[in-house]
Amino acid sequence: MTQPPLVHTSSGRTPRTWIAVLFALAILAGLYSVGTLPWLLVLFALPILPAIWDLVKNPTTRFELNDTAILWQAPGQDAEVGLSHIEKARFDTRWDFSVRVTLILAGKRKQRIPQNATPPHQLLEEAMKARGIKVERHHFRVI
Repeated sequence: MTQPPLVHTSSGRTPRTWIAVLFALAILAGLYSVGTLPWLLVLFALPILPAIWDLVKNPTTRFELNDTAILWQAPGQDAEVGLSHIEKARFDTRWDFSVRVTLILAGKRKQRIPQNATPPHQLLEEAMKARGIKVERHHFRVI
C-alpha cells in the first residue's frame, strides 16, 4: 500500500526565534541599564548572533520522504537518497534533547540529515517504519 509522502518545510523566521531574540535583547537592555561594562554586553550578545542571522537571512529548508527516496534541501546541502540504498536510520538523542538522524547506507556509508531540515522525529520515525526502513534509537551517548 502506498503511503502519503512526508513533506516538511521550515524557515529561519519562526515565532520561537523571535521570542528568544527579544528575550535576550531585553536581558541585555536590563544589564545595560544597571551599568554593565560594554565589553561584557558584547560578550553576552555573541550567543544570539546566529538567531539574529536566521531572522535576517530567513533560510528555508525542505524535506520529503516518499515511497522511493528521501530528499532534502538546506542551505549549502541538497541530497537525494533512494530507499533501496538505506540499511537503517539511526536516531541519536543528544544532551540538549535534540534528535540527529543519520542514514546508514549500503557499504556502511553514513549520511546525516541536516538538523534544520529534519522533521519532528516521532513523525519521521513512524513514516520510515511504514516504508520498511529499520530504525535504531540511541539516547544520551557520550561518544
